[in-house]
Amino acid sequence: MIQTPDVPFIAITTLACVLMIGLGFLPRPSVATAMWSFAFALGMLASYALLAAGLADSALLRGLGSGIFLPANALIWVGLRAAAGRRHTMWQVAVAYLIASPVALIATAGTNAYSVTFRADFAVAAIFGALIVAELVRMYPTYRDVVLPMMLGGALFPVFAVYGILEGVMRALEGTTAADDLAGVRSVNSVGTGVYVVCAVVSLLLLARHDAPAASGSAGGFDEIARARLVRARAAADEWWSVVEVRLDDPADIRTALGGSTFARVAGRFRADVLAELPADADYAEVDETTFVILVPRSQEAVRRLVIAILDRVSRPDPERRLPLRVSASIGWAPAQIIGYELDALRAAATDAASIARAKGGDRWERTTAPCDAAPGVR
Repeated sequence: MIQTPDVPFIAITTLACVLMIGLGFLPRPSVATAMWSFAFALGMLASYALLAAGLADSALLRGLGSGIFLPANALIWVGLRAAAGRRHTMWQVAVAYLIASPVALIATAGTNAYSVTFRADFAVAAIFGALIVAELVRMYPTYRDVVLPMMLGGALFPVFAVYGILEGVMRALEGTTAADDLAGVRSVNSVGTGVYVVCAVVSLLLLARHDAPAASGSAGGFDEIARARLVRARAAADEWWSVVEVRLDDPADIRTALGGSTFARVAGRFRADVLAELPADADYAEVDETTFVILVPRSQEAVRRLVIAILDRVSRPDPERRLPLRVSASIGWAPAQIIGYELDALRAAATDAASIARAKGGDRWERTTAPCDAAPGVR
């Protein structure tokens, strides 16, 4: 985004890289945090390369620095897709851009084509900036104020890209093009680059605390494992199987009342409470940060004790932070003995029962007592 960094910018990129690796990747290693750490590492390396280019007056180093800085947006975008649980992160696109960008700028360094190549390269980075904003908009209902800084920072790229293209067109019309006529673009870009890096590291570090569920707890992995287990249970006439859905009550109201950061802590504690009560042989999927679907190989009495234990644990006051409202959950329970061994039917019945529990005020469980869910049981 810039061509000749000053010392404060180098300090910002270095600090951002250290923070992302130290507070993001190392404590919570994942595809998302790895991509984000790599992106900030590229930003740091680019700032040093551009500083060296300015000191040595080297067009090749300038092309290298810009060429590895601009693709960082693509890596951030891939990380966001991974954090959102997307099956296809499109990492191949980011890798292709990471190779093509420095090759193109180095190849044209010192020639009249460099200015046009840089502006085009910057436009591609702006496209990824827009894609970043689009991903953050999808995350906004869940994370709200967590993603706002990055949304603002990502919106800068298209603005500066348009300015760079218009400035280049004006120079061409005036006949003032040269091998390196980017002084005006550099001065404008330098205003937003530091802001962008700071906004990005703030939002991404917060998102790193709430990255996508591990593969064993993903919806796709759960469905495959649960169906296989239910097939074996049907063959053995084993009726000790149930699907349980656990929902945090009133998540939207909690988020509105407490704000995004506090809600994230509430959701994290809810997740920990649910997982702490699950037996070791239960399989689960995190539908989202406030909903779990669980396959439990237990008798009905054991499942009854389990759902009561989850409700009691979730509703306990947080000893570390006193909240102005009470946290509770609603649970739907669908036994295979009643519904059968089809996973989709079990999940639908558990969802319906959880909805009934919530409609009755929450902080309770409901058990499906008929395949048509005509007469759900009551806690």
